[in-house]
Amino acid sequence: MKDLAPLGWRYLLRVLLGLVFVWAALAKIGDLAGFAREIHNYRAVPLSAENVLAMTIPWIELVAGLALFLNVFPRGATLTLGGLLLVFFVLILSAIVRGLDIECGCFGTSDAARTDWLTLLRDTAFLLLAWFGYPRREPAPARATWNP
Repeated sequence: MKDLAPLGWRYLLRVLLGLVFVWAALAKIGDLAGFAREIHNYRAVPLSAENVLAMTIPWIELVAGLALFLNVFPRGATLTLGGLLLVFFVLILSAIVRGLDIECGCFGTSDAARTDWLTLLRDTAFLLLAWFGYPRREPAPARATWNP
C-alpha cells in the first residue's frame, strides 16, 4: 500500500468529501424514484429530464467520491463534485428564495432535511472542502541557467 503521509491535509479533505458523496450516492441509488420526486419538487428542470438526472447524478457522485477516496484522478473528481455542489447551492438558494417548503434530497429520501439556510450552509461547507482539498500543482523547481 502506498504511503499516504506525503499526501497531506488536502488529501484528508478530499477523503472526507469523497465519503460524504459516496454516502449520499448510495442513499439515492437505493431509491431512484424518490430522488426523481425530490428533483421534481425543485421545479427547476424539464419533466423529461427528471428521471434521467435521478438515474445519473448518484452514479456521478459515487464514481467521483470513490475516486477521491482512492486518490485516483483527484483533480477531475474534485472539480466534478465541486461543480455539482455549485449547482446544488444554486438550486437550494432558488428554492429558499421562491419559498418552496421541500426536502432537499441531498442524502436520499430517508434524510428528509428541509431546504433551508442550514442546508445551504452545509452545502457551502462541502464546497469549501472541495476548494481547499483541490490538489494544487507543486511549483516547478527553478532551473539553474548557465551564463558564460
